[in-house]
Amino acid sequence: MKISIFAGFLLLSLCQLCSGFFGYNRGVDDKKFEQEHIVANLCTQVMIDRGFAVLNKTTCKPEKTFIKATVDEVRAVCGGGGKGVSKENFKLVECKVDPAHNKPPNCQYTVEEVEKKILVTCVKNKPTEFEIHE
Repeated sequence: MKISIFAGFLLLSLCQLCSGFFGYNRGVDDKKFEQEHIVANLCTQVMIDRGFAVLNKTTCKPEKTFIKATVDEVRAVCGGGGKGVSKENFKLVECKVDPAHNKPPNCQYTVEEVEKKILVTCVKNKPTEFEIHE
């Protein structure tokens, strides 16, 4: 019994080592893309929590668009190339600074949800940037 537990542990360790060795390192790149471009929450809180709200000491960032999807759904748009355009619309959240609350530290944002196609820039089949494709 002790040998089978050890063998199982060894097999799991080997699988984890091989996944990193063969270039499947989902963590860092996907987390960065998710933090910068994907949202499932309210604009003001997300903009503050992720460090996007304040451009400098006197200016709030005017707007930012987030994708309401998973990294895997966005990665599918890459299609193995450097850029890809979605075939279907993605749900997007457009956060725009409220003119009455546009000075740090009190940046507040309005929320508008839209559905549009996106153009995704990819490096090694991982999304790095996106823009609305019209």
